[in-house]
Amino acid sequence: MTKQIINKTAHGVMVWDTEEKRSYLVSNEKAAELEKKQSKTEEPAADKAKEKPKQKNTKTEAKKEETADGE
Repeated sequence: MTKQIINKTAHGVMVWDTEEKRSYLVSNEKAAELEKKQSKTEEPAADKAKEKPKQKNTKTEAKKEETADGE
């Protein structure tokens, strides 16, 4: 989707268009349609998301090195 909702106001909704590289104000009705389209396309994408591997605790490794040096 090329349009993303960035801010909701009382007068309308600010939308960012990635193709045109600009933002503009749309009515609440058009924003509701856009939100419905985005929610339909985002659900399958959540299934494809990969979990990031956990980082190792480097603090314990640093402590082991300090004690090995005799400090």
